[in-house]
Amino acid sequence: MEHRHDAHETTHGTDHYMTNAGTRGGGHAGHAGMGHGAMNMAPAGIPLAIGGEDRDGLELDALHVRLGPVLAHWPAGLVLRCTLQGDVILDADASLIDADQPVAEDDGRGSTRPLFAARRCDNAAGLLELAGFNDIASHARRLRDALLNGDAHTGPQLDRLARMARRSWLLRWSLRRLGPVTDQDVARWHLPDTLRGDTRDRLLAMLDRAAQALAGRNGHLVAEQPRVPIDAVAELVRGWDLAAARLIVASLDLDMWTADRAVSRV
Repeated sequence: MEHRHDAHETTHGTDHYMTNAGTRGGGHAGHAGMGHGAMNMAPAGIPLAIGGEDRDGLELDALHVRLGPVLAHWPAGLVLRCTLQGDVILDADASLIDADQPVAEDDGRGSTRPLFAARRCDNAAGLLELAGFNDIASHARRLRDALLNGDAHTGPQLDRLARMARRSWLLRWSLRRLGPVTDQDVARWHLPDTLRGDTRDRLLAMLDRAAQALAGRNGHLVAEQPRVPIDAVAELVRGWDLAAARLIVASLDLDMWTADRAVSRV
């Protein structure tokens, strides 16, 4: 699947900002005496692209874009600052805000298991909607609502949702090989096995973990929830376009309090 989009269309509604408001060269200085004065490098608050060196040694325009902390189908509190050339992320740094949230502990009676499963369904619905699979996403949202409302007959519905996701060849084609996490990545960042593989693998793992929680096979739920270092989030999106990066982040099944809080730059 080709994840190529115009950078301005993809980032509509996100916060753009400049990190270098200076002008290049001496040509503009000569116009100061002609009444032009200093040029506004961010008209209407929208930054102009500035020159940046490409990996091949060519000078291309670079644009700085911020994703989060409030964005549809995006982990609450996650901020990802990206440097783009075209629509490709060359550099990124990530941080968390308002991460001091209480984590619900499993009380041993399984009272948090429906909530845990509902979160997995909610994250799966966000990923599916980003990928354009609105019908399956709607099914996941209905299941999430049923879990939050205490419906005791959600197990068969969850199995059906997982079958729909597994059997969709278009979904497989859309998400395969996207944002792969290798065995080396798992060892390097101390990630859980559920994040190994590509974006489709992680989507299916979300649904499997939800089913395991309802069946009482997840043990201590807080311990089972993946903890993803911030530097891993930033590095996984490097080299992908913005649309693909959003799918990759959505596939990490993040809750705001399950990511390490350190800020890292890749």
